[in-house]
Amino acid sequence: MSLISLTKNIDNTQPKNSSIPNLMFSNQVMEYFGISKSTLHRWTNVEGKLKSIKVGKRVMFKTDDVNGLVENNYNK
Repeated sequence: MSLISLTKNIDNTQPKNSSIPNLMFSNQVMEYFGISKSTLHRWTNVEGKLKSIKVGKRVMFKTDDVNGLVENNYNK
């Protein structure tokens, strides 16, 4: 069996519409909102405004959650 056929078999076992979320690092979220590390910590751990995901030693945020925070706090 060739390497190409093995690769095709692996690709066929993966779901076509993967639901892996887009993630942002803490520094990206801080830059996006123009906030400090302490403000991001407060929003995440004290006020519960933004959920975080721990990936190893890194704290990450789902892009959908970040956009949701903007939409929920948008004054019309």
